[in-house]
Amino acid sequence: ARNNITPLHVAAKWGMLPVVQKLIENNAEVDCKTRDGLTPLHCASRSGQYAVVDQLLTSGASFGMKSRSGLSALHMATQGDHVDCARLLLVRGTNIDDTTIDLLTPLHVAAHCGYTRVAKLLLDHRCMVNARALNGFTPLHIACKKNRIRVIELLLQYSCAIEATTESGLTPLHVAAFMGHTNVAVLLMQHGANPNSPTVRSETPLHLAVRSNQVEVVRALLRSNAQVDARAKDNQTPLHIASRLGNAEMTTVLLEAGANPDATCKDNYTALHVAAREGHEDVAAVLLDNKASLQLATKKGATPLHNAAKYDKIGVAKLLLARGADPNARGRNGLTPLHLAAHYNRTSIAAALLEAKANANCLASNGYTPLHIAARKNHLDLARQLMSGGANTRAESKSGFAPLHLAAQEGHPEMCAALLSSNAAVDQASHNGITPLHLAAQEDRVTSAEVLVVQHGGQIDPQTKAGYTPLHTACFFNQVNMIRFLLRHGAGVNALTQQKFTPLHVASQQGHLQVVYLLLEAGADANMRNAVSCLPSC
Repeated sequence: ARNNITPLHVAAKWGMLPVVQKLIENNAEVDCKTRDGLTPLHCASRSGQYAVVDQLLTSGASFGMKSRSGLSALHMATQGDHVDCARLLLVRGTNIDDTTIDLLTPLHVAAHCGYTRVAKLLLDHRCMVNARALNGFTPLHIACKKNRIRVIELLLQYSCAIEATTESGLTPLHVAAFMGHTNVAVLLMQHGANPNSPTVRSETPLHLAVRSNQVEVVRALLRSNAQVDARAKDNQTPLHIASRLGNAEMTTVLLEAGANPDATCKDNYTALHVAAREGHEDVAAVLLDNKASLQLATKKGATPLHNAAKYDKIGVAKLLLARGADPNARGRNGLTPLHLAAHYNRTSIAAALLEAKANANCLASNGYTPLHIAARKNHLDLARQLMSGGANTRAESKSGFAPLHLAAQEGHPEMCAALLSSNAAVDQASHNGITPLHLAAQEDRVTSAEVLVVQHGGQIDPQTKAGYTPLHTACFFNQVNMIRFLLRHGAGVNALTQQKFTPLHVASQQGHLQVVYLLLEAGADANMRNAVSCLPSC
């Protein structure tokens, strides 16, 4: 038969006692199984067919047979709330605490379904009231999850463990709190449940209620002296969670109950840092109304405004600035919110910061201005914003590089052109005499070199303090395209460094054969000696 269902299974399910008897008289296998492992006794028990159950047991059916998922006949009777069948099975000797493959007992099933009659039968027959399923859930946990209030009351009458914990440390109150069952949470606390019990991650029921946006449960927990600033394993408070989720009502409830608006978690994030990062303007406003600090910094030195800038949360950024946030606050490495806006190309944030008098020329620890960062990252619109806001196109980093150096090095010709149109110096040299063209030559950025030399008249042979020209640099790094460009525009093929090295010396020293050929074809002198009298071929 399909799915191995026999006539005896069908007759048992529908309570056809005469048919069952006749089939058994004709040697029907009393414990035959379907594909799912169900016997006729399972079917009769699930359907509450008392007479059939009695007949099958009398005819030798085994009450210990289990389905593929581990369900016994008693589980099935419980699942259908068939008290008489369950009682009969117990009288005949079935194991009252038999478990499924997930270690669920019949009492777990009764709790899940909310069946108080069969639950009471099991409890009166002394089943294990605190039996633990595979995940550590007791019948009370399951009843709390499913909001089976009458079963909960029954279990409490039979002295179940109200503080039993799952594998992850959840008590029944944690479960009720997360599920939003206020009536269950109140009942448990009236019977002594601890509102501050921690899980293995040190989360209290309050943490879980906040996480699942259960405002009424939160109020009930707080009325029962739940610790409003309880800290989880990462030092996260319920207020951090409410801020992350953007729940302004929850945030208000917690603050009114005395939550510390400036409590910090693992990385020194306050709730305001979290709200700024997530862009929850209404939550940020509630926190600020309750005196949350605008200046507190994370371990990386970020203020809430830094977070808003980094994650492009313009609404929060404007709110913070309106409430007095310092637009020039310096984080780790001296980075201001404007530096972060430049790095992440946050044009709307940059506009708000500049309007709030952010310093367009503020220096990071390495001497970078926001324009250095925008130039390097090729954020053209943002760079134009900065230049319109007074950014100095000739500002030098600690290594002596201007924004034009970085744009040329990274190969951003449009950025180079924009900077040069805003008073950048085409041949500006670093402390060591390195010009933008030297860096373009090093990285083979021909399009940038065209802007510098062809469009803006930059020198083709500027020398570093050691006397190196861009052609020397290109030869050292084997940048063939750049070498051809430089030679085509008149670079000195026999230019000398302070140590009398020609580009041919450099190419020969590095073993760049193709470059040697190019230089010789361009008229390089193979007999010139350097300061130590070496020929290029030495």
